[in-house]
Amino acid sequence: MKPQISYRKRRDLMLKNFSAAHCVSILSEVIMHSSGSLACHRGRPCAVRKERLIAFIVWSRLSGDGYERMEQQSECYLGRHYDHSLFQYHYTRLSQALLCTLTSFFERKIKELTNEILLHIADSTALSTSVREERLVQGTRNKVKLSIKFHTVLGYDPPWQMVVVEGMSATDKHCGDGRGAQNTISHNKLVGYLFGDSAYETHALLEQACKQGLIPVIKPTKKPVHRKLSVKAQLRKAWKGNPSRLYHDIRGTGEVLYGAATRAGIIHTHSRRTDNQYKDALIIGLRQNLFTYLRLKALHRIIRKTQAERNLFILIRRL
Repeated sequence: MKPQISYRKRRDLMLKNFSAAHCVSILSEVIMHSSGSLACHRGRPCAVRKERLIAFIVWSRLSGDGYERMEQQSECYLGRHYDHSLFQYHYTRLSQALLCTLTSFFERKIKELTNEILLHIADSTALSTSVREERLVQGTRNKVKLSIKFHTVLGYDPPWQMVVVEGMSATDKHCGDGRGAQNTISHNKLVGYLFGDSAYETHALLEQACKQGLIPVIKPTKKPVHRKLSVKAQLRKAWKGNPSRLYHDIRGTGEVLYGAATRAGIIHTHSRRTDNQYKDALIIGLRQNLFTYLRLKALHRIIRKTQAERNLFILIRRL
């Protein structure tokens, strides 16, 4: 089902109505409601409002800018010239909970402007990095590249052709896809269908999904199921038919999040600290929800304006 207004049209409306400075202001207002996460009692207070400074750092990170680029643009957005080490310090002090809070806030705003979302897609990806550490591999000490896994549960609305991040988490590579999705959906009240590839066909995830009222549509693996009365075995019997067709139609939509992050240049992290690498992963989900909200907001402004003009025209004709 195609929307009445295409994605490209909505994107053009967003670019016309929301500049980069306006986006920083929106982030600053949202962060102001979570100012408790920015409390710091050491050092002198910032000349620029703390929420504005953090909003600028978050906007620069989701745009793929480094700290030196932030220093060059600080006078344009903040009215003062700051050193790049200050931005690195504040980004390190930033909590992961604040990024998740911002993402959840824009998720709620998106769902207020759209229909109820019944299609949910579990997916994950690994953020590449150039950081190497010494590790023992088969008794030999070698330097290996570190990698961060980013787990997401995405909501998909076919009439609007829209994808929204409903839950996310960043872990190391030792956390499996099924465990990451299970932890994500346990903190969200979702209804409808849950899609996932064969890596998500675990007993714990399927039982958790059914317990919460979700209908799992998970691609089965080639391994046989030994627990014949489990939820996994029951879903295997009904796979051939509607679940298989639904999976092939819906599952690939979840890749748009990582495609957008790749084009923005934020799928690769240059941070050396592990906590900053986790934040670089969470920035991907925040970017998706922020831009999705701005596209919908710009479209609703045009719809309200058009409806108001139409009502005024009808009123004039009646007079």
